Amino acid sequence: MPNPLELESRKRIYECVRNSPGVHFREVQRRTNMPIGVLEYHLNYLVDRNLLTVDKQESFSRYYPSGQVSADKQRILSALRQEIPRGVMLFLMSHPGATHGEVLANFSISGGTLSYHVKKLVTKGVVKLDRVGRESRLTIIDPDKVADLLIVYRRTFLDKLVDDFVAMYVENKGRTTPPTPAPEQGKAPDEE
Repeated sequence: MPNPLELESRKRIYECVRNSPGVHFREVQRRTNMPIGVLEYHLNYLVDRNLLTVDKQESFSRYYPSGQVSADKQRILSALRQEIPRGVMLFLMSHPGATHGEVLANFSISGGTLSYHVKKLVTKGVVKLDRVGRESRLTIIDPDKVADLLIVYRRTFLDKLVDDFVAMYVENKGRTTPPTPAPEQGKAPDEE
């Protein structure tokens, strides 16, 4: 049986996914500059031969290198690969227990849009929502895992907020007191 990565185009696709696990179909297409039909054929070929796995959610197909990213990490990466959920998660990493209003005050989106994304994050098991009286407090379920993924795949997010978070996290890792939150900064363009 021939090596599935012998063909240069397949190797390029595989490397793109290996370097950016959770990347969606259109982003692979942009990064490899391949025609959609050709890319679809080769991605299916790599999935059929168990070199890649595909996670089809909503309107996106996200690709991962087989056996290299656990299902738990795939769930988190799927959220981190989207601009608004990533921004919410970054905010909650430095403001655990924030209320919906506190999160909303740091974004230029509607309350309904934030609620939609928070609900998705809760459903995915990335964020937990605790009701305290009339307020709901939001917290990242596994902040260390989220921080590790942000650090490992930092350059694939193309987001200044991720860079700033990683720098702050690494700087404050040795401290016993929580880090001082950084002021709000502009958002980078979304990958999607």
